Amino acid sequence: MSKGYIICVDDEVSVLETLQEQLRERFGHTHDIEVADSAETALSLIDEIQESGEVVEVIISDQVMPGMKGDRFLEEIHKKLPDSIKILLTGQAGLDSAIRAINYGGLNRYVEKPWNIDLLSRDIQELITKFRQNLENQHMLQFLNKRIMELEKENQLLKDPSSN
Repeated sequence: MSKGYIICVDDEVSVLETLQEQLRERFGHTHDIEVADSAETALSLIDEIQESGEVVEVIISDQVMPGMKGDRFLEEIHKKLPDSIKILLTGQAGLDSAIRAINYGGLNRYVEKPWNIDLLSRDIQELITKFRQNLENQHMLQFLNKRIMELEKENQLLKDPSSN
């Protein structure tokens, strides 16, 4: 499998730089780590990655940002990438935003700032493993469904050879 993408979204440059550095150290061999300073920039970046045929596996977003807030951003991402891993990393989100992100944005984790990189890395690794297993299962199901259709067609031909 080619490298997946981890996208980090926060309007604070120092947070983005720290998170990117920490994640590159732990996941750089298996993932490209990209950053965006707004939800709007992240949406464009994700579209570009998808158009290139690559897979966005993890999105980590702050809640409180100018423009689109994190819970709304994750809701938009969930519509495009329902299976991707979504993490809300924030120091200021209220209960309402967290509930919204869980209910509408497919939130996988809620992490408070300052984060513990060891715990965050462990959570990300567990979620990536589940994501990849799910992706593999989807591919297997597609293959099996295709094979079932082929076998049904062959079976029909055996029952009624005149339908050639």
